[in-house]
Amino acid sequence: MKHHKARRTALLALAMAFLALAWVWDGLIAIGRLIVRLIPWTRFKQAFVAIVDRLPAPLVLLIFLVPLLIVEPLLTLCVVAMAMGYVVAGAIAWVLLKALALAVIPAIFDLTQHRLMTMPWFVWAYDRVMAFHHYAHRIVAPYKHAAAAVLRQWRRRAAAATSRLPGVAHLAARFAARRRAANGRPPLPLGR
Repeated sequence: MKHHKARRTALLALAMAFLALAWVWDGLIAIGRLIVRLIPWTRFKQAFVAIVDRLPAPLVLLIFLVPLLIVEPLLTLCVVAMAMGYVVAGAIAWVLLKALALAVIPAIFDLTQHRLMTMPWFVWAYDRVMAFHHYAHRIVAPYKHAAAAVLRQWRRRAAAATSRLPGVAHLAARFAARRRAANGRPPLPLGR
């Protein structure tokens, strides 16, 4: 029984880490799309996609993997620098390189996904990753719901505590109204 619990705990931790990385990945793709909209890179994107459409799929895979092929050896170099005593410089360089890779790889995947999906083995691998993504959601969902219930309970307690303090209650109500308006929701009716 203990073996089953340990395996379940390890699988839950893996699922949570996977979902966190997927959330970061989706967020970086959204940020990349926002930057593309803000900066007049539409022509660049169209030109890049046109070039990708003309290339064979294995070469597109190489384009997708180039940031990894560049960043990973440099990350190893940063670790070596930290081991040799250049801890701060190595750590800063490692964080910057990792952030660069996390910003560039999702953007390149977004631009090359349609060509990468023409390779059957890539579709197979992508389907397996997405299947695990859905499985991870199913595993983590009860814990997310439990955490949301705890947060709701804490908010109710905080609201009850702030309602006893007249100045704080007014500030909390104004803050809640601003947050509801920022999220596009109507204000709460009075007396609630």
